[in-house]
Amino acid sequence: MKQKTKKPHKEPARGFLRVVLNQLRSSLFAKFFAACTIVMLISFTILSGALIVFSIRYSGSQKHQLYSQNAHFIAQLAQGYNAAGPAGNRQLGNLIALSSQMIDADIYLVDTNGGMVVGHMNSSDHSDIAAPDLTIPSSVVRQVVSGGSDFYEQSGNLGGFYNRSYLTVGTPVVDSNGQTIGAVFVSSRTDSILGYMRDIFRVFLFCVLAVLLFAFAAIYYVTRRLVRPLRQMAGAARSFARGDFNTRVPVGEPDEIGQLAVAFNNMAASLVSLEEMRRSFVANVSHELRTPMTSIAGFIDGILDGTIPHEKQEYYLQIVSDEVKRLSRLVYSLLNIARIEAGEVHIQQSRFDVAETIRRVIVGFEYAIDEKHLTVEGMDDLADRQLMVMADPDVTHQILFNLVENAVKFSNEGGTVSITTASRGHRVYVSVKNTGMGIPAQDLPHVFERFYKTDKSRSTDKKGVGLGLYIVRSMLLLQGQDITVKSLEGQYCEFVFTLAGV
Repeated sequence: MKQKTKKPHKEPARGFLRVVLNQLRSSLFAKFFAACTIVMLISFTILSGALIVFSIRYSGSQKHQLYSQNAHFIAQLAQGYNAAGPAGNRQLGNLIALSSQMIDADIYLVDTNGGMVVGHMNSSDHSDIAAPDLTIPSSVVRQVVSGGSDFYEQSGNLGGFYNRSYLTVGTPVVDSNGQTIGAVFVSSRTDSILGYMRDIFRVFLFCVLAVLLFAFAAIYYVTRRLVRPLRQMAGAARSFARGDFNTRVPVGEPDEIGQLAVAFNNMAASLVSLEEMRRSFVANVSHELRTPMTSIAGFIDGILDGTIPHEKQEYYLQIVSDEVKRLSRLVYSLLNIARIEAGEVHIQQSRFDVAETIRRVIVGFEYAIDEKHLTVEGMDDLADRQLMVMADPDVTHQILFNLVENAVKFSNEGGTVSITTASRGHRVYVSVKNTGMGIPAQDLPHVFERFYKTDKSRSTDKKGVGLGLYIVRSMLLLQGQDITVKSLEGQYCEFVFTLAGV
């Protein structure tokens, strides 16, 4: 018994085809190509249908006009055929035969009873004629005769004269006395029009196929070019998801795709900047947490194990207290950022004297100002002056605290800190300016960003993580106000913010 051989399994091939079709369905290129193809096919179908209908109507109209002209011409020639005798009839028959061949139609001259006087069939095949005696039914002749000078037109078998459908035009023959003496009929098979239309349709179909092939090639090329940047962006996005932010998309033409590529590259640059700031923030926060905690732990251990003498314990406990306050400020700043981004900071605006707030903030920095031998300008103008504003007093105090802290921190030894105010319209402008190293021009657009520090070396700003100015601007924006910065490197730095005046 022979063992049957198993046929090759076709499931893998079907599975592969299914995967390919799914990919095509999910591909923007395939969707766009299919949409353009469908639109073109529908357009060509409508166009071809309209062309066929128009051609049929136009061809029928042209044939009717041609047959009518020839029928009228022959009717005029046949006015005196009875009087002309046999010779005249032969001459008329020759003219009818010539006209029949020229217009590719059957032409008959009949008397008032439908009897054939002179006739000519353009085809030698007489199988289409049903009347054996070549007599046109009198009912048809009466319709032509009764119509006067109007033309008779019919699409049919001419009252049973033909076996199939013919297009027929008829006109009466009138002698010189005005008496109707017969009729002229011009006929041709209706399928001749269809043959003519088939020829037109073949030419049209060939042109359509040629145009479609060219259009498909053009659409394929254009869609490939349109989709290529999108695929590059998708690949770049996958690289970003893996943590690689160095991929960029080539920028082509300055169209919408090109603008999208530019925006995508800008987004990538922003991600790189954000990633650098994140790493810098982690490093700064780690340092800011580790340094005071190390100092605190070391001094407390020294006090506990007796390494630090009793008479110096108060001094080192003060250092521990300062470091704890520093940690508290850092944690408070981080909490403020979290609250701002979560929308949990609620502004409670009220009417208060901002000049008094400025005086209290400056007093709070008196020790640091004296330690650096700084000169504070502008306080004499605020000494006995009230400057009422509508804002949140606690938030405004924190804004001024952060700005004055920066001014004192970055002022040069023996430099100047200036606090000035001005009222213009319904706004109050507060300026905090200090002499010193200033801010480089390339850093000015970034000073209000989170975790951004202009002093990357940490030689000057050893106790900051780049959060103060971000908090300042965020809290001003919550009150509908803003802040600007001006600086000349090596000379000064000035921050000006606004408050609502009353």
